[in-house]
Amino acid sequence: MKVEFFEPPMCCSTGLCGPAPDKTLVRLNQDINNLKEKYPGIIVERYMITQQPLKFRDNEEVYRLVKENSKVILPITTLNGKVINTHRYPALDEIVEAIEGETK
Repeated sequence: MKVEFFEPPMCCSTGLCGPAPDKTLVRLNQDINNLKEKYPGIIVERYMITQQPLKFRDNEEVYRLVKENSKVILPITTLNGKVINTHRYPALDEIVEAIEGETK
């Protein structure tokens, strides 16, 4: 099981730097920790377009979406390579629902 976040440019790899980190990114970090607790062995990766541009090319659907819509479509979330969300980070329950649907 692999969840990947294809992200816009940020100040650092997590976006949790500076005196007032973005609350959405704080929540995402907590959600990633919860996923790792709930699903031992799950792989969660985060790729920033300015740091790992080749990762965006590796997934044909992600590459097509970015090429057609530019960076405004980011972040994109995938589960086992399939896009499950665009334009925003999904809530933990949305990711869990996608995982549960995948394992049925």
